[in-house]
Amino acid sequence: MKISVALAATAVVLSITPSLAGGRPTACYEPVRSPALYSTVAEDVLVRPGGVVYDVVPARYGYATREVLVEPEQVTSERIPAEYTTVARQVLLQPQQVIRRSAPPVYRTVVETVMIEPARETWEWRVIKGKRVYCRIVLPARYGTRERTVVEPGESWDEVIPAEYGVEHVQVMLAPERYRQHVIPARYETVREQVVIEPEQTIAREIPAQYETRHRTVKVREERAGWRQVHLRGSC
Repeated sequence: MKISVALAATAVVLSITPSLAGGRPTACYEPVRSPALYSTVAEDVLVRPGGVVYDVVPARYGYATREVLVEPEQVTSERIPAEYTTVARQVLLQPQQVIRRSAPPVYRTVVETVMIEPARETWEWRVIKGKRVYCRIVLPARYGTRERTVVEPGESWDEVIPAEYGVEHVQVMLAPERYRQHVIPARYETVREQVVIEPEQTIAREIPAQYETRHRTVKVREERAGWRQVHLRGSC
């Protein structure tokens, strides 16, 4: 609070007791009264205190689209039976055999031509066309026949009898039983919905204190009584 005080007047009063009667007065006084002294002061009065207020800024909304799951993904199983086929395959009817065979010795007589004297050359005198000449003559080989007995010895050997095969028809599995999975994808839909763009906010705002200047009268000095010197001609 600010207070300014203006004094309207200042009075100084001396309080002096008057002289007793019967003598010559040397100084004369008269009673005086000084009224109370007032002054107008201006002061700042708090009209509204300062503080903090909170302003609420409402949320701001808009629209957005998003994908919504309507049907989830599904997985189904399909049973696929085993697959078979008939094939022809070779089967062993009788295995390979080894049989020991033998033959007795064989005797026979053969007539064969043999050389008695081999071919050769010689020289001899001859008369050819009345003229005696010495000639080289080739004498051919001389052959004869003879008999001999030939013996073929006995022998033994292994005779292999090959295996005997046949054909049979059998059923074989091409693929075993199995399961096939079918995936049904999830189904989505696009929906439009309201969304918050900016959420609600609370903003603090400071409000300063508010003052007002008011005037009021205040007593500066109390009323008081005193004496005031007076000058009376011929007396004092």
